[in-house]
Amino acid sequence: MARIAEIDRIDITDILNKVAYILDSKEYDRMGDVFSEDIQFINPGRLTANGLDELKTAFRNFPAPSLSHHITNLLLSGSEDGTVKALCKALSQRADKSIVAAEYTDILKKTSNGWRIASRTIKPL
Repeated sequence: MARIAEIDRIDITDILNKVAYILDSKEYDRMGDVFSEDIQFINPGRLTANGLDELKTAFRNFPAPSLSHHITNLLLSGSEDGTVKALCKALSQRADKSIVAAEYTDILKKTSNGWRIASRTIKPL
């Protein structure tokens, strides 16, 4: 496991937190601030997207997006190839006011615009 510089830990944590604000405000045009152009997004039973444009379209067309997203219990691990794996627990408030829990596994890569999520897999709990 490769060591992650403290500044990268801070930047990655900010990116992961920013996802919630973008989704909750439905500012889908800002998804490029957090996801890479080639994002692979898998949320079984809810949506799958290959690439940023497809992800934006999927969220715009989603019939009942969650109202509020929260992440916790964040663990980061570096890889020799320069990517970082982020594992966290997530809570979301759905449109019907129910709360659902999930586990997010993200792979982040550093781009010319900073850290971006290249892969997100959501496992419902």
